[in-house]
Amino acid sequence: MPGELDSYDVIVIGGGPGGAMASTVLADSGKRVLVLEAARFPRYHIGESLLSGTADLMARIGVLDRVERDGYIKKHGVQWVWGDSREPWTVYFKDALAMPYDYGYQVERGPFDKMLLDNAREHGVDVREEHRVVDFTLPADAAGTGTVTYRDAAGRTGTAEARWIVDASGQGGTVTRRLHSQGWDPYLKNLAVWSYWKGATRPPGVDAGNTFLPTFDEGWWWFIPLRDDVTSIGAVVDSSVLVKHRADGMEAYYTAALERTPELAERLAGARRVEGLRVARDWSYVYDRFAGDGYVACGDAACFIDPLFSTGVHLAMLSGFLAAVSVNTELDHPEVGRARVLDFYENAYRKEFARLRAQVYFLYGGHGTNKDSYFWHARSQFDVPGIDPQQAFISLIAGAFAHRSWYSRYLRQLDVPGQLRDTIEQIFDGKSTGVGVDPQRPLVRSDGFTVVEDLAVDGAHLRPARSIRTAGGASLALSPPLERLLELADGTGGSVDLVDRLVTGGAGREGAQSLVHEAVSYGLLVPAT
Repeated sequence: MPGELDSYDVIVIGGGPGGAMASTVLADSGKRVLVLEAARFPRYHIGESLLSGTADLMARIGVLDRVERDGYIKKHGVQWVWGDSREPWTVYFKDALAMPYDYGYQVERGPFDKMLLDNAREHGVDVREEHRVVDFTLPADAAGTGTVTYRDAAGRTGTAEARWIVDASGQGGTVTRRLHSQGWDPYLKNLAVWSYWKGATRPPGVDAGNTFLPTFDEGWWWFIPLRDDVTSIGAVVDSSVLVKHRADGMEAYYTAALERTPELAERLAGARRVEGLRVARDWSYVYDRFAGDGYVACGDAACFIDPLFSTGVHLAMLSGFLAAVSVNTELDHPEVGRARVLDFYENAYRKEFARLRAQVYFLYGGHGTNKDSYFWHARSQFDVPGIDPQQAFISLIAGAFAHRSWYSRYLRQLDVPGQLRDTIEQIFDGKSTGVGVDPQRPLVRSDGFTVVEDLAVDGAHLRPARSIRTAGGASLALSPPLERLLELADGTGGSVDLVDRLVTGGAGREGAQSLVHEAVSYGLLVPAT
């Protein structure tokens, strides 16, 4: 009851997808968990299109069957009108060989988020809605406890204590905003303007649930099919649009922008809007720290990219899982060391954030038309701090080699520089392993990396493992196949020969090509002198 000091192992601030994921995994591991959520669910939230990889995360907490039974729309791919041509083109999740599911879901976040939070309750989490956190303290040392002070719907205050706090409070960043610096992306300062329609035309068959992403002169649209013949339709434009069109109003701008996108206007012929217009700022940001003594931040409390790839729910649930695994390890196996655990969490989360942000950069930078528009011109000038943009994309491909059928389609449609296009196509064909790399030139193991004692996920905890840390700060798991490759790189064969040797040793050819390319891209293998 308010006024009493309740004691928990972990307090989670926020009951959205990240908080629900973290609290459920922790409760399943025997932890006493309190979730403090300011709203009463269901509550409205944007971010309705889920990545296919999110299905695996839902399966981990036992809700995937429920999502299936509730009849959410399945999306098997994404249709684009993007690049020089106005001809629509589609990528399908089934073409990504590494995906455990060949579909994602389109969800109404109100009922979907409520399902996740109710599931946390069913797993033993103490969930308190309409409890707004107003203050917190962190533990003074590893053996201490922190406190969270909250106010309930009746205005009464209470305090609870725990050894760990998980900040899943969304863009408000209850903990991170107070403790850390927020860095804004200079290019991804966008505005989203959206509403809901009924009667919009959808493609037939398996494509009926696909997200549709057409561009126009000042930005791009999302078209997300939902249940009950409702479609979410929104425009993403530069934030300056709000100032430029303040006199006429965003209603007039939204209508005019629809008219300037004939592919979307055609789908809306005969459709009707069923809700008012919504406007939100979608500025990309990342905090300088995601974790510290006694707390971890997940989801939007740590970082936000852009709505283009619908990464919000995925990053929230993934980081919620990683946060729970990290906290479990620190509580159950303190001998592992708090610094190592928090280092693992930071590296794992930032690596996924960087990978998805690089995909967003690639898609924005490859839109070849309307460069006279400020929106598209600014986004074609991307510069990834500390790394050459071309090398950054090559590294992206290395981390997603099994998705090459997706990128092959992107390359056919987008305004990608010729040298980069040729390099990527050669990589996919197995004829090259990187920028300017002669596939026949002998390779040797580089001295520019170190092997460190690290951690890896093992169920609901972390176990000791080894990783490679490059001079640029990248971290790669030192798997047995990678260890074997480094042994084989003795200066007697080039990248193609190394692939053949791995295949002779029992590796699959695609996996061997991916591994060699990754090693070259991250500088683990270099030309012999």
